[in-house]
Amino acid sequence: MADKKEANLLVPPRDNAAFWEMGHPRNTALFLILMMGLAWWKIATGYHKRSIAENAMYRLKQLFGASLASRKLATQTSEVHARLAAMNTMTYLGMPISVRVGVNPS
Repeated sequence: MADKKEANLLVPPRDNAAFWEMGHPRNTALFLILMMGLAWWKIATGYHKRSIAENAMYRLKQLFGASLASRKLATQTSEVHARLAAMNTMTYLGMPISVRVGVNPS
């Protein structure tokens, strides 16, 4: 028998979603989205952070593959650290250099 976990599903409902039976957690999400909007709901529930984390994992797997070459935990840890350092360097090198223009000196 599986243990009951205290987790909340953070999946935005479809645009044409309808309310389900009374007391269902989906109803709360639908109500909040209807009252405040989808953008607010994503901020309030932390959905955006989840999306950023999923995107980072996708990029990591696209760049380096989904599996590790090392078999031991210590060397796997080092391998993951090296991959992350390389990905962070590539991200940093790809960032634009922003320069403020058209500032009125008053």
